[in-house]
Amino acid sequence: MDVLLLLALLPGCLCAVTVTVPPKVEAQFGHDAIFMCTPKFTGSPKYNVEWSYTNQEGQKTRIATFSDGKASIELGTEFSTRAVIRSDNSLVISDIRVKDENEFTCTVNAGSEGISMGSTHLKVYVSPSSPELSVNTQVLSITETKASEVGTCTSRNSYPAPTIEWYRNQVLLNTEAGKADLRASSRTTTEASGLYTVSSTLYLKPSKADGDAVFSCKVVFPLPGGSTSHMESKEFKLLLHYYTENVKFTVLPDQPLKEGDKVILRCEGDGYPAPTYLFHKQKAENDIEELNSGSDGNYIFQNISRDDSGIYFCEALDFDSPGDVELKKQKEIYIHYLNPLTLIPSGEVRYSVGEDAPLSCIGDGSERPNLIWKKGDMVLSSSNRHRLRNLSYADSGVYTCEATVPTVPGLRKEESVTIIVEGPPDLGPESETVDVPIDGQNITLSCSATGYPKPEISWHPSELKPSQTDMQVSDMSIKSNVVVKATSKLINEISCTAKNQLGSKEKKFKLIILTSTPASTAPAQEQSGGSSTAIIAVVVCVLLLLLVVALFYFLQKKGKLSCGRSEKQPLSQDPASAELAVELKSEKRNEQRGLLGSRGGGGGPAAEC
Repeated sequence: MDVLLLLALLPGCLCAVTVTVPPKVEAQFGHDAIFMCTPKFTGSPKYNVEWSYTNQEGQKTRIATFSDGKASIELGTEFSTRAVIRSDNSLVISDIRVKDENEFTCTVNAGSEGISMGSTHLKVYVSPSSPELSVNTQVLSITETKASEVGTCTSRNSYPAPTIEWYRNQVLLNTEAGKADLRASSRTTTEASGLYTVSSTLYLKPSKADGDAVFSCKVVFPLPGGSTSHMESKEFKLLLHYYTENVKFTVLPDQPLKEGDKVILRCEGDGYPAPTYLFHKQKAENDIEELNSGSDGNYIFQNISRDDSGIYFCEALDFDSPGDVELKKQKEIYIHYLNPLTLIPSGEVRYSVGEDAPLSCIGDGSERPNLIWKKGDMVLSSSNRHRLRNLSYADSGVYTCEATVPTVPGLRKEESVTIIVEGPPDLGPESETVDVPIDGQNITLSCSATGYPKPEISWHPSELKPSQTDMQVSDMSIKSNVVVKATSKLINEISCTAKNQLGSKEKKFKLIILTSTPASTAPAQEQSGGSSTAIIAVVVCVLLLLLVVALFYFLQKKGKLSCGRSEKQPLSQDPASAELAVELKSEKRNEQRGLLGSRGGGGGPAAEC
């Protein structure tokens, strides 16, 4: 604001100095407030600045002055410890409080230029704490003729005073119209600190729709700059008492019911508090049986049966409801069922191999069922009859008739018959040819038999014993293995026999030896050992012969042996020795000649040894 003052000391003179200050200064509680002062001159005079404030009683008090570049703070005022005057003539007050909200004036004295001043107002803002909510916990009746107290919302320690708004389902309630069935009463209290506490109490004449509604309050407070903010309380519901107008009767599960199901009869009324519920069953035209009563509204069949079919009633007992309100409902329930199945034949039945076995299944229930025959998971027939033709041992087992009702999910019944096929053992082919690579090799022969009663297996020749305990393949099958040393003697002599109470059967094995060896030939290990012995014997004989030759040579050197005689006599005595000596003589001839030539120098026949 520009303020132009005529100086009283210079009447008739137009002052040449003006002062500009903001019309209003806003500050948050506890923060700093800055007051600007801008003087304007026609020349360049010397001047001083003085800041003062005017309190609520109209008293004006100096705060600080600025002259010749020096600032001076006035002692003994509210701002002595919190005020600072800066070189740009502005005044700063720290730690703003509510009672600081006064008028502040900047006065500029420019001597001959004159004196001018400008005033501004301080506005202080304090944000409130979170709203406090007090809810009426009493049960409110919708039949009351006047509005009831719903709750009180309180906002503490704010400045300026906030406003409180009420909401239902996030929609603002118009409580200012002064309606008898909807109004709010507010009260504002000034605390010793100068802050405000505001409370608002909501009065409402509830309706049935308010039973599910959520209520809340909102505190709206101003901020510097002309804006506002708000804080919301938590939401709450009303406890209402209202009479029952509608009753709902349901049966769970909502699908065709069958024997064994868990079934719940549920009775629900829309009154509060919940009424008492009664369940009845009509047994005859005038015979009603009471089943249960209570406030939970459920009657449970843990394992319902066909006898539970019938007409049921549920009734809500609410004496506040008008007489024209229908509080009783009824439902008829029907329980589907299947009777036990009849099988022909049944239980455990025995047939001989090759016979036919006709199977028949009879079933009925609340509806005509679909009947099928199956063995395990395999469906054999999609009708109630099935014939097993030319029975074999593989046909033994459990056969099941299954009954289902397509219109009733899960309704199912089954019954089984056990078929046992009896007969003598079956060994497969009567003979088996087995190739044996080498005569005398160990081979394994296997014999598998099927029959009922379960057969036993024996081997021929009797000295053949199974290599391990006979293995049971199933209740009708057994398997036996033997290890045999294959020789030409056993080519057509091996067989196995399977036997039970109903007969026996023999299977023969024919051995074909692919490679034969002489009967005198020893096994591989023995032959290897014999060859080694022969080699050692030959080596020993050669060594002995060399010793004999060395002896002859020694005797000849001593002159005690005539070579002409010795050449004929010793070697002719043993033909085998003579043959070996001839070979050695032929191989060593040159060596002997060299040795004998040392005596006569000739090397003719008479000199050879």
